[in-house]
Amino acid sequence: MPRNFADVLTERMHDRQSRVVVGLDPQWEELPASIREQALADFGFEAPGPETVEWALREYCERIIEATTPFAAAFKPQIAFFERWGSHGLNVLQRVLEDHEGELFILDCKRGDIANTSSAYAQAVFGEPGGAPPPLPCAAVTHNVYLGRDTLDPYFPHLADGKGVFALVRTSNPSAADFQELLIDGEPLYVHVARKVAEWGAPYVGECGFSALGMVVGATSPEAASRLRREAPHSLFLVPGIGVQGGRISDARAFCDEQGHGAVFNFSRGISAAYRSEPFKGKFTEEQFSQAARAAAEYYCGMLNAELGAP
Repeated sequence: MPRNFADVLTERMHDRQSRVVVGLDPQWEELPASIREQALADFGFEAPGPETVEWALREYCERIIEATTPFAAAFKPQIAFFERWGSHGLNVLQRVLEDHEGELFILDCKRGDIANTSSAYAQAVFGEPGGAPPPLPCAAVTHNVYLGRDTLDPYFPHLADGKGVFALVRTSNPSAADFQELLIDGEPLYVHVARKVAEWGAPYVGECGFSALGMVVGATSPEAASRLRREAPHSLFLVPGIGVQGGRISDARAFCDEQGHGAVFNFSRGISAAYRSEPFKGKFTEEQFSQAARAAAEYYCGMLNAELGAP
């Protein structure tokens, strides 16, 4: 019987003493120059073609994963940056997921549809319970539930089979308030969504006290997070937005329970591009991007533990 996803993630957090999720957002234009130049030189091109991009994205992801694994509770590849390059990009994503099956990958895909379309999305990442491996094997996904409960229907069997889902509830983007904070019966829409997600996730609470159906709650809204933690005490929070988007580690406690449990915090550019970001800018060269990423992962891990206590 597969173990509950929330239990597995909580155990990984404890083992590595880390609440850090390392984002993998490989953009050709933003890759270190050393990787882009080597790719173009090796394949004899002056501009990025499919082969150069495939090699560069794979090299970049592998080096970030290798450098940061000791401090990563999980990794979060953003599927858009792979899909952009068609089959070549998706081939990189598939190989990364398959080659690191011991790691926990939360695929950031934010799918959300109904009926057989939703089933196809679920099969792509989770396959069939007890069946053959899927093409994009991962431990969990992000998911858009704003179409309603039936978007999750194909995922519920997978929640019982050891997989996880993080439903979008209160996101970190500046215009999230356009809809998510609209008042319904005197309460923001995101609160109504959170209550439903908590209700749907109740059957999938693990021994750790948290559900395999969690929530995405942006770091830029600590006030909302405090309310959501009260509304959904058994929901794991995936928290993007610290650093570049304006979220602060000093607000991390708002996302956790009284013991400092129940949340993981995603860092993308703050780790993968740490060599050009404070407080690491100038301490590492561009060629040392993976060493900078390791230093940043360790740094944010320590900062969160200092704020919240060890997980």
